[in-house]
Amino acid sequence: MFLRTADSKEILTMNKNWSLGLVSLLMVCVAILSFTQKKSTNASSAVKIRTIVVDAGHGFRGTIGARHGSFGSEISEDQISYEVTKRIVEQLKKELPEVKILESRPTEYFVENKARAEFANANKGDLFVSIHCNFVPKLREVRREGTRTETYYTYTGKGKKRKKVKRTRQVPIYKTYYHPNPAHGTETYVFAAHKTDDKEDIILENGDVFQNEKDDSTINVNINDPVVKQQVALWTKQFFSNSVKLATIVEEEFVNIGRFSRGVKQRQKGIWVLQATAMPSILIELGFLSHRPEEEFLMSPEGQQQMAESITKSIKRYKELVDKGPTVQQTTNGRR
Repeated sequence: MFLRTADSKEILTMNKNWSLGLVSLLMVCVAILSFTQKKSTNASSAVKIRTIVVDAGHGFRGTIGARHGSFGSEISEDQISYEVTKRIVEQLKKELPEVKILESRPTEYFVENKARAEFANANKGDLFVSIHCNFVPKLREVRREGTRTETYYTYTGKGKKRKKVKRTRQVPIYKTYYHPNPAHGTETYVFAAHKTDDKEDIILENGDVFQNEKDDSTINVNINDPVVKQQVALWTKQFFSNSVKLATIVEEEFVNIGRFSRGVKQRQKGIWVLQATAMPSILIELGFLSHRPEEEFLMSPEGQQQMAESITKSIKRYKELVDKGPTVQQTTNGRR
């Protein structure tokens, strides 16, 4: 059977169109596969904690020559937090050489809280750990100790008959005593759940949470987009969950070395460095400087080393959990 010339041209055109369509389809498939592999690669490489920021609370105010934070009988909070932080940083660098370990207060001098949070966010921290010491005032007791005679005057009568009369009465005697406060032990704080809006605002303000870490290019996002807001809300919830997870591990490790744990807590007022960091974050209270035995323990090189080792071990345990299972780094698209 012979085909007409016109039919042959139509067939050639159809074949050409089909070939182009096939090529286009193959290109799309390759693009999708490449994109999927890239996301998979990013996700698998993203589960690692790569940057940890350790924050030594308070600091020496050199301009006015004053210590900052709470005070025991012999030492101040900023001194102990600085010494323990240095030990933590040294150990983390040895035991986690693949992780970048940064200090928000690398010297003995004071750093504003805002600057600490900005430092952690600017360096794309995956974890923020702040070191502090606790303090409570002495217990005040008012005790009644006997009575005393008090003289006072009253008036009787009216007009010219009005007279001033001297009288006496017994009044109690009170004396105030102050006693050492028995409060002691460790506490670890996470950002307050009722401050969720503050945390979401900080995450939205920090574009690095939407950053593609592989090519270091920032994706432009509309922070008013409902989808973006939903994802930020998810991150905030997961940051809270991970913060509680790490805080719990920290308190477990303190118990393992014989310390009394007061548990994981939230402060109703909120803590700025926890609210303003776009990452899981905790604040550790090493002990009470108002409790003399704890002050002596935290002053000693042995005590500081024990606390640093416990915190280092806690961070390593937390990192292992993050690397193994689903966490905020794996379940959020685009960050880490």
